[in-house]
Amino acid sequence: GLLRSLPPDEFTFYAMNMSYYTDSSLLQAMMENPLEKKAGKLFAPPGKLQLIYFIDDLNMPALDKYNTQSAIELMKEKQDYSHWWDRGKITVKDIGNTQYMCCMNPTAGSFIVNPRLQRHFWTCAVPFPGQGALQTIYSTFMKG
Repeated sequence: GLLRSLPPDEFTFYAMNMSYYTDSSLLQAMMENPLEKKAGKLFAPPGKLQLIYFIDDLNMPALDKYNTQSAIELMKEKQDYSHWWDRGKITVKDIGNTQYMCCMNPTAGSFIVNPRLQRHFWTCAVPFPGQGALQTIYSTFMKG
């Protein structure tokens, strides 16, 4: 798709899926996977690459008793402060050269994304294709 067509010497991407059980610790572990330690407390993608996290089903994590989603709060912390905390050492990890691209299913999960996170995004809503468009799409696949 679109992410694969970006110049590989400038961009890389990392795809992740959220589910009902995704919490901040699981999301942080997934997001730290493609990063490497740079100088001091800075973590970033290898070389001088810009990393795009593609997060599918942004609205799926379960709401806690305070009506928040800890995974969403971790994403908001990273966008607001460009860091998150090392959970073992209780020190700051600065996160560089990363950005988010997210999508969500409007028929499942939470129907509201925290406005304090959403303000960091350009939002685009795409309706489900009509019957004629679906016929064209699937007949193209069936014809090979």
